[in-house]
Amino acid sequence: MAGAMFVPTRSAPPVLGVRALALEADSEFEVAARIKEGLPSSAVHALARQLDRPSKYVLEVVGIPESTFHSHQKTRKPLSADASSRVYQVARVVEAAEEYFGGDKDAARRWLTHPKVALGGEVPLEFASTPQGSDYVVKLLGRMAHGVVS
Repeated sequence: MAGAMFVPTRSAPPVLGVRALALEADSEFEVAARIKEGLPSSAVHALARQLDRPSKYVLEVVGIPESTFHSHQKTRKPLSADASSRVYQVARVVEAAEEYFGGDKDAARRWLTHPKVALGGEVPLEFASTPQGSDYVVKLLGRMAHGVVS
């Protein structure tokens, strides 16, 4: 068996949130490194397009002041690691909702932007602006997909 190589029979699933932010990353490690470096302002615009909302809406949801964002955009400076993390958390939830709704972006958008009893009456996108909140919403969608009453 000398020289035998392991060849995986399937590839790893795509990392949630990457597509919505138009990032190139194949692993959670790469995403974490990109967030630590700071995401480009274009990630906010990509997420806004994915949600069919203005960038101002995304900035409000993730708690980034418009003036700070425009300053970073003008100087081509990346977002802070903290702001990048909040943007990524929301992007994960957006992609998880789109998966749950079978790729129906309109249905996912409606679900994401209306209060939910399972979230104490909060709107999923707003609830998802913290790591714990986004994890909870992604898990909630997973439970819903498996028919668990939430």
